[in-house]
Amino acid sequence: MAGTKFTKRNLNRYRKVYPYIRRRPVNKYVSDENMVVESYYVTFADTITATHTFQQTFPSAPYVTAVAVDNLGNSTANVNVFVTAVSATQVTFEISAPARCRVHFHAIYVGDT
Repeated sequence: MAGTKFTKRNLNRYRKVYPYIRRRPVNKYVSDENMVVESYYVTFADTITATHTFQQTFPSAPYVTAVAVDNLGNSTANVNVFVTAVSATQVTFEISAPARCRVHFHAIYVGDT
């Protein structure tokens, strides 16, 4: 598993700011590795399987985390979510029972791109 370290940089320190004009820090997190991240959702409508095609271009299969969300207020999101297949172009989810809910997910690839 690839790992990365994030450092916080103040972008206002990279330009000349005179002492009588105090600027608020504008922070940006910078990684020492290349990363590709996508977060989205898949809607289930009384089915147990759904597939999502990635909009980002991953060099290889990313790590995917998912959680079921009750977006309709009908208390049917009490299901387990499984990632059954992951490739560089798509991911397939399966839930434990047919339900009308959403599955929110994050796909993260850390490494060379």
